[in-house]
Amino acid sequence: MKKCWIKRILKYGILGLILVWATMFIYDYGKKSYEDYVNRHENDIEWIEDNIEFVEDYQIGDNIFVVEMPETLDISHDLYREIVQKKIDRLLIDNYKISSPLILYDPFLEDEESVNIYFHTGEKYKFEYYVTTDSIATDEDLVYQRMLDANGNDLLQSKHYYTLTGFVPGKRNNLLIRILNENDEIVQSENFILNIPAA
Repeated sequence: MKKCWIKRILKYGILGLILVWATMFIYDYGKKSYEDYVNRHENDIEWIEDNIEFVEDYQIGDNIFVVEMPETLDISHDLYREIVQKKIDRLLIDNYKISSPLILYDPFLEDEESVNIYFHTGEKYKFEYYVTTDSIATDEDLVYQRMLDANGNDLLQSKHYYTLTGFVPGKRNNLLIRILNENDEIVQSENFILNIPAA
């Protein structure tokens, strides 16, 4: 009886080891095959465009999008930037408003402490923003960052496309944005929460 029990344990132990080895082999083979597949397409612009996309990242926040692409894809930064810009241009066919802007986390992979924001307004307005990891009871004492042109003058426009910096990785960031008229009167303000990934 004892011999039967030991044989059964050895039998199932060996079978378990074979299953573990087979699983590891299949995983490694599948991973290598996928990497080979990606490498074969590194010069295929159409394939690259199809495999770089924006997806919503709920861990960062509601309606915050990040770039998703194969991890092993190795392309030049210029080509990557060109493809991502095309994708952004397609997204901008929709009419985003300040209350629900298009927010992309570090779309060009250049600054992990930044987001790009895009929205339209019917009239031309100034834009400013404030980023903090602290709670905000009132915004009276906050010093907003205003968007300026190359000459240091206030930007006054209806298409608002900006790169916002100053986010703290690994923290919950409050982003306050607002538009102002020519007389610096606040027209509309909005607040967003972004959980920027740790670097």
